[in-house]
Amino acid sequence: MAPSILPPGHPIVSDVNTESSPICSYTDHYLQPLSILHPSYIKDTYEFVNKIRYTPIQSHWILFTMDVESLYTNMKLDLILETVREAFIENPNPFHPDEAILQLLALTLYNNDFEFNSQFFLQLCGVAMGRKYAPSTANIYLKKFDHAAMNLFHIHPLLYSRFLDDIFGIWPGTRSELLHFQNFLNCIIPGNKVTLTKLLSVPKLDFLDTQIYKKHNPDGTFILHTKVFFKPTQFLHHSSFHPSHTFKSIITSQFIRFKRISTTFHDFQQASSTLVRVLSSCGYSLPTLLKIKRNIWHNYQPSSQSINPPKELIPIITFFDKHHSLINQACKSILKSNPIFQHTRTLSAFCKHRTFLNHLIRGRYTSHNSMPF
Repeated sequence: MAPSILPPGHPIVSDVNTESSPICSYTDHYLQPLSILHPSYIKDTYEFVNKIRYTPIQSHWILFTMDVESLYTNMKLDLILETVREAFIENPNPFHPDEAILQLLALTLYNNDFEFNSQFFLQLCGVAMGRKYAPSTANIYLKKFDHAAMNLFHIHPLLYSRFLDDIFGIWPGTRSELLHFQNFLNCIIPGNKVTLTKLLSVPKLDFLDTQIYKKHNPDGTFILHTKVFFKPTQFLHHSSFHPSHTFKSIITSQFIRFKRISTTFHDFQQASSTLVRVLSSCGYSLPTLLKIKRNIWHNYQPSSQSINPPKELIPIITFFDKHHSLINQACKSILKSNPIFQHTRTLSAFCKHRTFLNHLIRGRYTSHNSMPF
């Protein structure tokens, strides 16, 4: 019998709550504001939708998406420090400890060691997964890449946008020229490969959690519309042991997301029908689903900014069981009735009791021969 062929391993080491986590959080505090200054930056789905919706487009223009393969693990350590230093020089701030930040960044980049199967390893290339400053450094790292993609090829892509390692753009040239553009991008930063993932050869193109399509107007022109893109997922069953407000929050948040992404009521209705059908099969009340859907479409309006200043949040965290829930609500009522806390808001939060499974989970990987049972 021939031995089975296993795919190559891809170890992912968590950096959550490690010794370097506070340093990474402190470093990210100074890097994050610099990482959003480039013109191709996309904050989230809603900013992307507002950026492209109703954009006039010619019928022969191509919508495309690209992916920067294994971005975090292929970032060169010396190039990370170089690009961050350049960002500090381009955006001087006398109150920022630039040199100290660079030293802390180098300390965590060049000393990312971990243990696996009783062996110790040192990461020589790339940023550790889950490290606080990883997204910020990635955005700064690709700043020159974005500038070259937007300006240095003989054809300039339109509406070029990037969300970390995902790229969206409109191409006014031919497919052959777009492939040459891909080859051009692969020569900008050694070790970082860009793959053309999708073209608009079908009526819709998926990017983030949206579908972008060309709307043909009666006068013969085209504009871009957006609708919801569904990824394979599982919803929380209504019979599961969760606080009652959790189920309503799930429904409301999804309908709000649908309205913000959908250009037309037809697109909203189409996405909502899919959600209602799935949640109904998970035990949710059909009249409740339809009521919330109608309320969101007619009454919800996304606010650009809050009129009142945000209040300080006081979380009340207890275990999730009958007795602790009563204690949680009692504490919340006491705080609300106290005038000292009139400019704050409280939030009930719950954590799970430790289960038998928690005691079986080990912090270190051990071989089968060393297992005590």
